[in-house]
Amino acid sequence: MNRKNVVLAMCMAGFFTIIPSVISNVYATNVKYERINLTKRIYTEVKLIKKPLKKHITKHKNKSGTWKRHLKKQEEFTYGIKQQILSAKMRKKWREDNISYETQINLNDIKNKYTNNKVEKKQKNKSVDLGVSDYRLNQGPDVEVGIISGDHEVQINAIDNFKIIADGKLLKEDYKGESLLFSRDNNKVKLNGKQVGSTIYLKSDGEAPFSVKGNRYRGIMKVIPARWNSGLTIINILPMENYLRGVIPREIIPSWKIDAIKAQAVAARTYAIFHKNGYRSAGYDVTADTRSQMYGGYSAETNSTDKAIRETEGEILTYNGSPIDAVFSANAGGYTENSENVWGSKVHYLRGVPEVPYSVIDTPWTKEFTFQTFSDSLNKHGINIGKLKNIKLSKLKKGPMSVSDRGISGRVKYIEVEGEKGTKRITGENMQIIFDLDSTLFDLNVKNKGKKIEIIGYGDGHGLGLSQWGAQAMAEKYGDGKNYYRRILSHYFTDTKIEKIY
Repeated sequence: MNRKNVVLAMCMAGFFTIIPSVISNVYATNVKYERINLTKRIYTEVKLIKKPLKKHITKHKNKSGTWKRHLKKQEEFTYGIKQQILSAKMRKKWREDNISYETQINLNDIKNKYTNNKVEKKQKNKSVDLGVSDYRLNQGPDVEVGIISGDHEVQINAIDNFKIIADGKLLKEDYKGESLLFSRDNNKVKLNGKQVGSTIYLKSDGEAPFSVKGNRYRGIMKVIPARWNSGLTIINILPMENYLRGVIPREIIPSWKIDAIKAQAVAARTYAIFHKNGYRSAGYDVTADTRSQMYGGYSAETNSTDKAIRETEGEILTYNGSPIDAVFSANAGGYTENSENVWGSKVHYLRGVPEVPYSVIDTPWTKEFTFQTFSDSLNKHGINIGKLKNIKLSKLKKGPMSVSDRGISGRVKYIEVEGEKGTKRITGENMQIIFDLDSTLFDLNVKNKGKKIEIIGYGDGHGLGLSQWGAQAMAEKYGDGKNYYRRILSHYFTDTKIEKIY
């Protein structure tokens, strides 16, 4: 055998010896779970998540204006973690109590109501005209927003002339520059110390006639005894389009691209239609906080958001002919989630989809704990496992994922923790509550030679439906300033249509 053949034979032997070993090793590491054994040497062997390249962050930090502005705006428009979790739980419970099937709200009924009410308004008895009707010309249905509930005294300042109507009777008119102090007397409302009735309306033709706690409001103010406590409930009643003018600037950043703002406007309008009467037992349709949508009244309005609302007037999202539950969160962290992994029930238009890469979306958040602090936090919330030994959780990868303990986006459905007293399963939602996390899209890492646990995650909020920062990313990269918002909405709300209902 010549030298050339000898070399070739050696290469072939090496090839058939090494390859099976490599395949075996790859297969061995491709297991369903990676167990974190909390020992002194394991920290060098386990790497649960690959952190984003620092060059992406550095690129934006060097542009001080862009990066600092992004972070500042994100702080200003990000709600507290506990508030977000409460919001998600409230929405989940609302659906369980109120939604029996997704076609409960019929679009034709809404359109017919709009047509009929325009006719009825002309024939209405005008003895005491509150100006409150279900629909107004090109302004949509009236929305009743609960802005205060439980305060024992509430001061409302009058900016323009207005009328006071108590229990259907005109009490007084031509107020201006007055400061009215409302309080409660059993099941009645007192005005400046005098009992006046159980349902009080303040009505004006002014642009933004009322001021409450430093915020100015359009429309009508309604004062009633609170249903669930001993204080008062203050309700702002105004047409849908004016309501949105106080919502959109509080939900997104007004300097964003117009397509992102339009997408938010359509989603917010749809959400308000779907959730009308959602808090009727308390006397109103929606709240002014994250349980529904943030609402700041006239004081929040901006030119850019007003423009987006005008250019999408009357447009809502529908699925199979019905308005959808157009939920949204600040940032999905790269991939949105399927509804059943958050609410426990499948909603056909809330499917997990990928996001366009973007600085805020791609930037991780981290939290770090000693093993003792980690165990103490679990014990404090009734998860008593003794000294922590192991944690079992699938490694986080870029969505879509298909493992039992994570959703399609990679959000944690549950983790298993093992201690001296046994093993417990903890839901991702409970992990978020216990450790005050921004989202359930997280992974675990062992640091400092096995002395600390790092939680590293992405996203901000529940991750269902529209991602607000994701919409901005799409608008910046592809937006045309006209109709691209429709593409954004169809991306985040699967198989939906945009329909104009007024």
